[in-house]
Amino acid sequence: MRRSVKYRVLFLVSAILAYTIGFQILPEQLSGDRSYLIVTGVSVVYFLLLPLLYWYAIIKVGEQKLWKLLIIFSLSSLMARLGFPAEIANYFEFIAWLRFPIIAVLLAIELYLIVSITRGLWQARKAKGDPRLTVINQYGIDHEQISSAPDKPQLQDDKKLTLGYMLATEPASWYYAISYFSRHHVSAIAHISSLSASRWHLLLLLSALMAAATGSYLALVNWSELTALFVAGFIAYGVVLLCASHRIARHYSCYLIDDKLVLNRGIWGMLVVKLTSITVVDLLDDNATRDKQALSLGRGQSNTRLIFNAPQLYHGSMGQLTEWVSQVDVVLDNPAQFKTIIEAALAEEETGLQQAS
Repeated sequence: MRRSVKYRVLFLVSAILAYTIGFQILPEQLSGDRSYLIVTGVSVVYFLLLPLLYWYAIIKVGEQKLWKLLIIFSLSSLMARLGFPAEIANYFEFIAWLRFPIIAVLLAIELYLIVSITRGLWQARKAKGDPRLTVINQYGIDHEQISSAPDKPQLQDDKKLTLGYMLATEPASWYYAISYFSRHHVSAIAHISSLSASRWHLLLLLSALMAAATGSYLALVNWSELTALFVAGFIAYGVVLLCASHRIARHYSCYLIDDKLVLNRGIWGMLVVKLTSITVVDLLDDNATRDKQALSLGRGQSNTRLIFNAPQLYHGSMGQLTEWVSQVDVVLDNPAQFKTIIEAALAEEETGLQQAS
């Protein structure tokens, strides 16, 4: 497991434990020194220790943007509003009034981004491919800039890329979940080995999802039927994502489109690499040295390694956690065929560039 993934899991487990224990030990009312001490301790955990851990584990180790600290502060504030004694929770209600001018500014920015991104997606509505590729092409790596600064690639628009990828995931999930929509998709040149590609794995996940939706409905229906229907429906909607992830892993995990190589980890992660950014395609045997900190796609021992002439952007967690990678190890069903096709495509690309010049 890579270092960045280990720290993400560490933070997730720590946050779940902290919030769960906090809800269990927080008093309903402030009635003595012990209750004040408990509230103080929980406050330190919520608003100091967890943000520090988030900063180190997600932002520093995971190389994310600093503004994402707002996520953990917002989550801790919500937990404090729900779990703290009423005397203190009311202060969070008072402070919450400050959110309106902040929300107004953020909504104006988000509205601008949504309108511009939606316009771009609408203009590309006839494209025969993954809607997320449109966003990556428009706002992703500036390939013209790479030639002048290969060690420090720049994105055309970081904020639009993050939001646009998230918005494009919705049409992408329907595009892949329903085979009719993706009937014109380019064919795969190889397949990445993964559990998501197996039908029994999909069946197990769908069964678990339906059980979770039914359980949430039964747990909430006596409290609020409307809330129960909303929560159960929201969970059940995950069927689209699961089916899309299965079809991507089974049919479209590795393919060439235009002048780019696309590697998909289901619907959850995507790496798009311009062919001219690939310098080496290595076939790995059982004795090959493998870097445990390098990005690895597929289940099992990697048999193919791609090395790039400049860092490439991997879109993880449906585009919300990105990371720069200089190489990637992949577990393919037919690595020899993959290498032959990539090298032929690279040769054709270089020939085209020479003729153009």
